[in-house]
Amino acid sequence: MAELNSFGDGSTDYEKYIRTQEIYKLQKTPDQWANEEELLFQGVHQAMEIWLKIVIQHMDQVCAWMADGELEEASRYLNRCSEVLKWLAEGLKFPESIAPWDYHKIRMGLGKGSGQQSPTYQQLHAVVPDVLKAFEQVLAKHGKTLDEIHQDRHGLKDLFNLNLAMLHFDQELMHWKYRHFQLVKRVIGDGVLSLKGVPAAVLAKTANEPAFPALWAVINRTTNSYNAKYRPEGGGAY
Repeated sequence: MAELNSFGDGSTDYEKYIRTQEIYKLQKTPDQWANEEELLFQGVHQAMEIWLKIVIQHMDQVCAWMADGELEEASRYLNRCSEVLKWLAEGLKFPESIAPWDYHKIRMGLGKGSGQQSPTYQQLHAVVPDVLKAFEQVLAKHGKTLDEIHQDRHGLKDLFNLNLAMLHFDQELMHWKYRHFQLVKRVIGDGVLSLKGVPAAVLAKTANEPAFPALWAVINRTTNSYNAKYRPEGGGAY
């Protein structure tokens, strides 16, 4: 079997920059594994922490760009964050193939830990309101409402595209949470308590809670406004 504690000797410029030797030491060694699935489980979650750190940095930058009026740059970073979350959701297909019995052997080493305790997961949700606040300040600066930019997207394209980028992010965030809940259903079940005594089914509720509810609500109003103005019978029925 190949040596799995480390690869290379850390002497090349690439290894020094990436700090590969330090990265390899962050995983359990083969003699510490609960079973042959644990390296995958630990590696997936460690990688997620790094990617979420990047998303958090991007979101902070989005706020700065909005404050500076760089709406196109803000949209670019928001869309990249969305793609990262989409990738993280897709990456959950790998631990989905872990047999429940094998997972429970790994789970014993978690103590009372759970993904809800992830510091980057918590910080991501702490920075999301800052993005919304920054967006609201942009709207106020341009004297626009959400309804106005939806009914006249040509009036300020950068602002409308920023709105779409935020919706894209919110959609992928909810999708990632949904995929995580599906993973929990597959390897733990949704009718049991988590290690913290919380029903696993609670995850399903959070998967459908938007971070930017006002951005979704305006779409309903837009449909109703269009119907009232252009449909012969008027009203808001689609």
